[in-house]
Amino acid sequence: MSHKSQQSGVALIAVLCLIVTGGVLVGAMTVISQMSTVNVAASVDIVRSRYVAEGCANRIVFLIEADREVYGVETSGTTETDYSQYDTDRYLPDGVDHEIDYYGTPVKFRILNGAAGLPMQSNYANSLQLFIPGENPPYKLQEKIDTLTALIDDYVDQDDNISENGQEKGGYEDQSMNNLPRNGTPEFREELLWVPGITDALPLDRLGRWSIVQLPGINSNYLDFYTAPYSILRRYADLDEDKAALVLNARERWRRERLTFEDQLDEELMQTLRNNLSWVPSEYYTIVIERAADPGYPTARLACTFQVSGIAGPEDYFIRYLEWLNF
Repeated sequence: MSHKSQQSGVALIAVLCLIVTGGVLVGAMTVISQMSTVNVAASVDIVRSRYVAEGCANRIVFLIEADREVYGVETSGTTETDYSQYDTDRYLPDGVDHEIDYYGTPVKFRILNGAAGLPMQSNYANSLQLFIPGENPPYKLQEKIDTLTALIDDYVDQDDNISENGQEKGGYEDQSMNNLPRNGTPEFREELLWVPGITDALPLDRLGRWSIVQLPGINSNYLDFYTAPYSILRRYADLDEDKAALVLNARERWRRERLTFEDQLDEELMQTLRNNLSWVPSEYYTIVIERAADPGYPTARLACTFQVSGIAGPEDYFIRYLEWLNF
C-alpha cells in the first residue's frame, strides 16, 4: 500500500470519528432539550395549580360562610351529617372529600376543624400527659414523655441550664443545628419540629402536615374526632388496638363514601367517642386542597386556616389566615 493510500485511510477514520461524535452531541442536545421542555412544562403546571388552589380556597371560604348562614351551626352532640338528605353539598369541618369545578379545573379538597390538635405553645406538658393512660402507665412510655417535656422545657426557657434528659445550645450545635434553641415561645407551629424525637410522639399526618399540633393563637383544648390520629384514639379515647383500627377504617369510609359512623360502629363505641372527643365545629376552619389540576397533571397542595366572620366577610374585607401553606 502506498503512503498516499495510508494517509487517505487515516483521514477517513478521523472523519468518521467526527461524524459519530457530532451525532452523539446532537443526540445529547436533543435529549437535554426534551428534558428541559418537560421540566419547564411541569413547573408551569405547578405554578398554574398554585393559582387555581389559591383562588379556589377563597371560594370555599365563601361556601363555608354560606353553609353556616343557611343551616346554622351545631353546638352540641355530633355533627355527623347524612349528605344524602340534601340536594346540594354541605361544607362542614368533617373531613369528607369534596370536588368543585373552578373555571374548568376540578379541585379536590377537604374541610377540617381549624382548632383541632394539641395545644403546645404553653400547655405542652399537660398535652403530652394525655398520652399517658390513667392506670398503670408503661414505664417506657412515661419516660419518653418526661424526656420530651424536658427537651421542650430547655427549648423555650430563657436560661442555659440543662434539664435532666434535656438539651441546650451545645447539644443542638453537635447536631449542626446552630442558633438553637430559641429560649422563648415558638413563633409558629412547625418550629417545635426542631426538638429531637418530637415526631415519635406527635407524628406528621398522611400529607406531611403537623396537624396533630394546634396552631398558635387558638389555645383551646379541642380534641376533634374527625382529625384525631391513632395515638389519640388509643390513649385519650381509651380504645384498644382493634377498636382504634376499626374507628380509623370507619373514618376512611366516611371520608371517601360519606357512609355514616352510626351505620358502621356499634352504639357503645359511638358513645365512647362522643364522650371523649369533640364532634362540633369551632370558629376556625382549615381547608386542605389536595388536587388543583386535571388528572394526570402535576399539582400543588394548599392548606389554609381562618376564623369565620359571617357571610358578609370581615369588616375590613381582609381575611386573615392563621396558616397558609403551599406544598
